[in-house]
Amino acid sequence: MHEFSLATDLLNVARDEARRHNLVSIDRIIVRVGTLSGVCIEPLEFAFGFLREEDPMTENAEMVIETIQGRGKCTSCGGDIELEHLFLYCPDCKTPTVEITAGKEFLIVSIEGEEAKAESSAET
Repeated sequence: MHEFSLATDLLNVARDEARRHNLVSIDRIIVRVGTLSGVCIEPLEFAFGFLREEDPMTENAEMVIETIQGRGKCTSCGGDIELEHLFLYCPDCKTPTVEITAGKEFLIVSIEGEEAKAESSAET
């Protein structure tokens, strides 16, 4: 179940970026996952829910998944094809010459969180 390692990496990258941008907590991570990426959504959500609790910075984080439908272009007839799986066969001209154009994504789109409060020095 490689989704645990994907969730671990996703959280590590999110924490690193949050620290880099002076966030003290992460509220939401928006992730783009293609239907041809090989990532199983339910196990990823389970792993994320389990692993986020290991760090106070992410313990209340929500993961929002944007699903990208697989698409391809036939290099023989030029057809634009919706792909449900990696069977790259053009339904129009019946040739195995389809190049994937979308759907293999797995990336963080954005991270939302609470910024660290600026320290103010009081003068008396």
